[in-house]
Amino acid sequence: MFNGRDDKANRTPVFVTLADGSVVTVAIRMPLSNRLGDALNNSDIFLDAVSLSGQQQFISKSMIRSVRSASVPKTDQLDIDAAAPGTANFDPFQVLKVAKNATPEDIRQAYHRMVKLYHPDRIASFDLPDEVMDYVRAMLVRINLAFEQIGS
Repeated sequence: MFNGRDDKANRTPVFVTLADGSVVTVAIRMPLSNRLGDALNNSDIFLDAVSLSGQQQFISKSMIRSVRSASVPKTDQLDIDAAAPGTANFDPFQVLKVAKNATPEDIRQAYHRMVKLYHPDRIASFDLPDEVMDYVRAMLVRINLAFEQIGS
């Protein structure tokens, strides 16, 4: 089990609550059945996990209180097009997280903060699922559209 290699195994992101109450977000190695229950209930004593920073670690199953999926909704489930500029659902102030009476400088700062947070290049080095990358790209489009609409 402790072979130290991670040959791009099929992994899924999960939130693991440990016995001390702390919660860690990791991607765990999935078995051939691709079922989370099978990964948790097999005879292995340790759970093979990779942290968000890419560090491989082994978590003792006896120290785990609970595990829940951290699956991200697919981009097509977000209904991003329905919230595009020109529709009733699009609120550029909400997208940029600024008040409606925000100054142009506040809007610009919020835009830069949100772009930095959601820029795909910033998280490309984390081996994240395609769904996460799709979500990040879709959010960046919304952020850019919001700034075009209310930015100076």
